[in-house]
Amino acid sequence: GGEGNFQFAASFNVGPGTPFFPAAFHEGPPSFAIGCETAAILADAMPRAGGDLAVAQELVRTTFEAQLAPVERVALELSSMHGLPYDGIDASVAPLGTAPPLTDSFESLGFGKFGQSGTLAVSALVTGALKAIQGVKLCGYTGLMLPPLEDAGLAKRANEGCYRIHDLLMYSAVCGLGLDTVPIPGDVPAEKIAALFHDIAALAFKLNKPLTARLFPVPGGVAGAQTDFKNPYLCNAAIFEVP
Repeated sequence: GGEGNFQFAASFNVGPGTPFFPAAFHEGPPSFAIGCETAAILADAMPRAGGDLAVAQELVRTTFEAQLAPVERVALELSSMHGLPYDGIDASVAPLGTAPPLTDSFESLGFGKFGQSGTLAVSALVTGALKAIQGVKLCGYTGLMLPPLEDAGLAKRANEGCYRIHDLLMYSAVCGLGLDTVPIPGDVPAEKIAALFHDIAALAFKLNKPLTARLFPVPGGVAGAQTDFKNPYLCNAAIFEVP
């Protein structure tokens, strides 16, 4: 159980026109924006850097520009054809279980396993590269998403105890979404969840960035136990403790 959690999310400082659900909403006249699955682009760029951070950041930026430019050309044609304003592309790295693991990209830079020292730096590197994309209109988060239940590598490192829920919160200060598809025990008191939401809100408004929480309380689940989702788009992982 626990997939009913897809029906709820808490968003903080997310503006209209962000093309990623569940935070997406619209205001004003009709327009459109595009969100892409881009983990494979990151997986192509990062290992080619040979462990050099500056080279990695430049490769991420230029590789994304090359891949997103054709998408934008089509979007502009559609905008002209239908008289519908084009709001841009959310260039966020949004992994899915079938995509190359984000952890492979991170670990190719030589800092060890995801969750060890250096993970925050790589998170900032990727986000900085995305924000620096040129020649493409950007919108939405345009950051790095780290969902443990939607990336096989993140799930594996969670099973190994390489990172905690507060580590993910720390990474969100320099990357993207916040706490996304994070499994927690089913008996966590509402007050603790509310306190975690307050932490996310504090980061979002202090840093003036959009953040979202999709926590997955697992009925009957305890910290350290394995989830048992049957959804083909989810990766089962260890349940996180909420301190």
